[in-house]
Amino acid sequence: MSSNKTCKCSNKTRTACGNCSRLRMVFLMSYKLGNIQNPVYYSFQAEDRKFKDERLLAQQMLNRLVKLHRGQFFRVDVYDNLTAGKPKLFG
Repeated sequence: MSSNKTCKCSNKTRTACGNCSRLRMVFLMSYKLGNIQNPVYYSFQAEDRKFKDERLLAQQMLNRLVKLHRGQFFRVDVYDNLTAGKPKLFG
């Protein structure tokens, strides 16, 4: 958990939290979808504990993204959510 922000989420659940999740995925949506903004997804905390490698965790998030949006996006960037400065890992 980030030391400078307090969080009330439970890390035993399958939730995604902007403070506690290991990875943050930002993707650009296709313009033909209209007014949908470019969303940000966070990794589930249960998967953070399950997958120790960031590549496996990012692949799991990407698989969920493909199912949800059916390929209607054209760029995906993955960031380390716990490190200060939020460095880009993949993209």
